[in-house]
Amino acid sequence: MMSLISLEQYSEKQNRAINRVLDTLDRIEQRTNVHYSEKRSHERKNFRGLVWLSIPDGTQEFDQAMTQVWSRSISQSGLSFIYPMRIYETQIRVGVPVGASQITWFRAEIVRQKEIQEEHFWEYGVRFLGKVSV
Repeated sequence: MMSLISLEQYSEKQNRAINRVLDTLDRIEQRTNVHYSEKRSHERKNFRGLVWLSIPDGTQEFDQAMTQVWSRSISQSGLSFIYPMRIYETQIRVGVPVGASQITWFRAEIVRQKEIQEEHFWEYGVRFLGKVSV
């Protein structure tokens, strides 16, 4: 099972890089949006905030490591987030905050990953596969 690092474990350099990485990815997306926007079935919305990430170990639904990651955009069908490590699993769980204290959990599949080498981060695109009933 993969162990996850928490936001508190990010290096000072990684913490300084978060906004820069998100800004760079936004700029790249704006340039390519003209080309891809009509291919998407759901409109993406900017969503800079913390979401929960959990990687199931194959046994219990919620008996595994969880951490928070910075997200960049969200749509009805998925979201984009950054994380300072490579995630090798493709099936994950994502918890999206709804309102002040509620989190909606989704089964999700990593469909895109890109290393941002100079910043020591990875960007991930996930597709929601369905809600997890808690």
